[in-house]
This record gives sequence, structure tokens and C-alpha cells, in this order.
Amino acid sequence: MLRNNFVMPAQAGIRRLIGQTPAFAGVTMMAGVTLLLLFPKAYAEDSKTPVTYSPPACDFSVTFPSSPYTARKCDEADEKKCYDMTSYTKVYDMASTVNFRVVCNAIDDSIYKHYSAEVMEATLRAMTNRSVVQTFDTTYRTEDNYKQAALIGEGKSGVLPTIYIAQLWIGHGSALSVEAEMIGEAHDDADKLLSDVLKSVHYLTDEERAAKLPKDEKAENEDKDDDKKEQKTEEKPEEEKKTE
Repeated sequence: MLRNNFVMPAQAGIRRLIGQTPAFAGVTMMAGVTLLLLFPKAYAEDSKTPVTYSPPACDFSVTFPSSPYTARKCDEADEKKCYDMTSYTKVYDMASTVNFRVVCNAIDDSIYKHYSAEVMEATLRAMTNRSVVQTFDTTYRTEDNYKQAALIGEGKSGVLPTIYIAQLWIGHGSALSVEAEMIGEAHDDADKLLSDVLKSVHYLTDEERAAKLPKDEKAENEDKDDDKKEQKTEEKPEEEKKTE
């Protein structure tokens, strides 16, 4: 059971998070659970320039207030399976900590159909089995180009209870995991950071996807578009003649 002096101050932050973050639409939680995040010891830089995380093969995007930290990690069971993990941590007044951990890897399109609600929930529970003591709720939704599932639970950091949040986004070409944990005293800025970063997670628009293309590929696509325009212009007089 969470202690009242730890839980109650964060009610407003939780309501704001759930109300403003699409990934948690429909989630109900225990009234008054505190939010703060913690992860690797890679602390956020002081720069106030937002930085967008979206690797070349990733169909998704996450925006941080400043530069995150990326480290190469390998699977404990198979050291040949390695991936890049990006972390972002912010400490407020030495009393509240907000931390994120994100990973986006390419997947084969054939895998997409296998990610049902049950499979994604099981994956989230496996992701969080070392961090979550009790799961409060899980959600699942499917859109035209992706599927998304989320889990909210209570964890532990030393003797302090924490709120742990995990999201899994599956596209036709990549999979994104987002993990977040909040620890410490209630803090408005910490609540806002958590909410803002989670709200920023989304499937790339066509414009964002085009902006990520290599220059050569961009130029090739532009040439194709120009060719199509020229072809339409050349075909138009023929159509007019037929009309006459």
C-alpha cells in the first residue's frame, strides 16, 4: 500500500497525464498515485533545445527537451544481439527524478500480424518484470499503420515506491518501446516533463518520413514527381483534342 504522504500530492499530475496522453486514453488509476521517472545514470543536458529521437529505420518519434544519451546494449542471453538504448534523466531540486528509456529496432513486416493485444500485453509484462511490483492497468489500440499497448504499474527504487509506465508501439517496419519511471516528491515541472514526452510519442507523418530519407533518395523521389507532372502536362492537350 502506498503511503498517503507520498501518494496524495500527485493527484493533479496523474489526472493531467492521463487526460492529455493519447496512449493512456481510457486508463483508470488509483486516485493520487505520484509520478516521477528514473532510469540509467545518463543525465539530461541543460540545453533547452528540443531533440527528436527517430532512428533511420524507426517508424516512430519521441521528443525530449534536450539531448538524450545513447548507449550500446547487448542481450544477456546472447551477446551477439545488440541494440542502441536511448535514455533521458532529469532531476528536480534533488527531490524528484524523471527518467525515460527508449529503444526502436527494425522488424520484418510479416511479424506485424502476430502482435495481438494478448501478445503485446505479455511483451510489456516481460519487459517490466524486474521493475514492476504491481500492475495497475493495461491498454491496447490499433490504428491503420500501427498497434500500441501501454502498462502502468507500481515499482520500487530502494525503499521508495515508484510509478512505472511502459509503452510498446508496433509498425510494419519497426518496433518502439518506451519505459518511464517516476520517483520522489511531487513536483509540477516533473509532472509536466513526463506528460510532454509521453504526448510526443507518435507514428511518423508522411512529411516526417520524407524528411528522414537520404539526400540521394530524396532527389530521386523529387525527380519522379517532376516526371509525373510533366507527363500530365503533355497528356492534357491530347485530352483537350478528344473533347473538341
